[in-house]
Amino acid sequence: MRISITAILLIVNFIFYFYYNLRFSVYDTFAFLLNALAGWVIGYYLDKYFFSKKMLLSTKNVLLDYSYALDSVGDAIGITNEVGQFEYVNEAHAVLYGYKNKDEFSTKSWKDCYSSEILEEVSQSIIISLQNKGQWRGEAVGVKKDGTTFPIELTLSMIGETKKTICLVRDITEQKEYEDQMRKMAEHNELTNLPNRRRLIKDLKRLLEESVPLSVMFIDLNHFKLVNDTLGHDAGDELLKLVAERLENFQNQLVHVYHHGGDEFIVVAQINMAKKNRENIASDLINLLKEPFYINGNEVMITSSIGASCYPEHTSSINELIKMADTAMYYAKIEGKNSYKLFNNDLKLQLERKASIEVELTKAITNDEFTIYYQPKFNMITGELVGIEALLRWFNPKLGFVSPGEFIPVAEESGLIIEIGNWVIKQVVEQMDRWKEKGNQLVKVSVNVSQRQFRNDHFVAFIKGTLNSSNVDPAYFEIEITESVLGDHDVVVPKLDQLKGLGIGISIDDFGTGYSSLSMLKNFPIDTLKIDQSFVRDSIDNAQNNLLIKTIIEIGNILNLNVVAEGIETEEHLALLVQYDCSIGQGYYYSRPLHPADFEVQFLNRIKIHS
Repeated sequence: MRISITAILLIVNFIFYFYYNLRFSVYDTFAFLLNALAGWVIGYYLDKYFFSKKMLLSTKNVLLDYSYALDSVGDAIGITNEVGQFEYVNEAHAVLYGYKNKDEFSTKSWKDCYSSEILEEVSQSIIISLQNKGQWRGEAVGVKKDGTTFPIELTLSMIGETKKTICLVRDITEQKEYEDQMRKMAEHNELTNLPNRRRLIKDLKRLLEESVPLSVMFIDLNHFKLVNDTLGHDAGDELLKLVAERLENFQNQLVHVYHHGGDEFIVVAQINMAKKNRENIASDLINLLKEPFYINGNEVMITSSIGASCYPEHTSSINELIKMADTAMYYAKIEGKNSYKLFNNDLKLQLERKASIEVELTKAITNDEFTIYYQPKFNMITGELVGIEALLRWFNPKLGFVSPGEFIPVAEESGLIIEIGNWVIKQVVEQMDRWKEKGNQLVKVSVNVSQRQFRNDHFVAFIKGTLNSSNVDPAYFEIEITESVLGDHDVVVPKLDQLKGLGIGISIDDFGTGYSSLSMLKNFPIDTLKIDQSFVRDSIDNAQNNLLIKTIIEIGNILNLNVVAEGIETEEHLALLVQYDCSIGQGYYYSRPLHPADFEVQFLNRIKIHS
């Protein structure tokens, strides 16, 4: 354009001078140059104008293409000016916030896109970070046109030196729902859907940080295993669900329930820690759980044992709070079940003693602290020695004499019972060997075997190997197991059959205190029933105990089993048992447990003892 206009002006000037036949002067030449310059300048600006117009059109086309492109993007995109007003949003941005079209955003500010709860945070921390670093990314809470809120992932970036901001917004509702679901699965019991131990620890940590007084109540369902054994594991699972429902309905803003695992539940109560308040809640829980449950047409009755600990009264440690409540529950169960017990200093001392017992037990065999005593069994009609029970005794230099009732449960719980039980079997067989070598007449010797020891994979092989390495006939060896050992028929029967195949006797100890059935007596390879000494001790003044003893003896005789009565202390006990046709007796009336040497002198050299 510059060349064209300059050329036109020059041609017009030449035509003018030639037409009028004018002569060029210096001034005319100068005029020609000025006209040429003017044409050049006019052409330059015209060129610039048309170029700008062309570029503007091109830019508009490009922006329009970008706009179409951004509208096709699924993510919400917006641009705000330096005062926070929206200059541009794509269609996804409008749809995300619930607007019909993006034109509605022409009057909107970034403040219209966030909930009032986080506006202060956005204004202070986010905007400041954006200004300092030029960008910010994180999560926030968006607000739609209708006022509903939703979680968003937000990316903000400053656009060069323009002080404008481009924002990229993503709706993360589904992501948050998935995270909540995963969190719930991680913090809730899969069967009962109650919060689990992980959530319990998390909540207790928060409450202790806030110094909230509370009580932790540890609940254990009594005889839950019986439901599994009699009705099946599906029924047991259903029972746990029903228990969870009751406990869940019991909770409120200050009382929260957790499924600790198995048949154990925990209640955390944020209440006035007066003793009466704790006892009221525990009593309500006990009454709540003793109401019958109905499973597949069966009425199921259970009870519970509850132990409680308190913060800050007892400790500020979460693990100790739970352990103390568990310990209190343990003693509530020992003292009769279906009861509540608060952790106290006495229990603390018992807990410390239990810990000491466990430590000392680990060294007892090595330090030769165990001794085996022997108590005779007699035919109550003829007075003949017909059996012996081996009884473990423990004297520790630090703890003194520790009763089996105290250290056996600790050994069982810790797993030490397997090593201790094997040591007992080995010592008894060796003692029988020595008695035989001295020419003493052997009678059947019975050894108590715990549930954990019996279920050990190497139990039968150990007994077989021990007997094989001795000169003792297996017919003179007997194991005594409690009814609780017989719970899993498929596991127990093969082992009992193997033992019977070796010629070893099988006796059920403390019969009548568990949950035996006639089918158990019929289907298990059992030789002997031992009537628990508590029944015998109270038989004189207790008609119900008398009837129970008589029934056990009759059942044993009908099934052709040996029946042994423990705890015989008086002639009245002896007379009553003989009257009921019980053939074998054991107790202080005959003899206390004796050291092997004393037992040998008093009984093995004698054939009979008369009452």
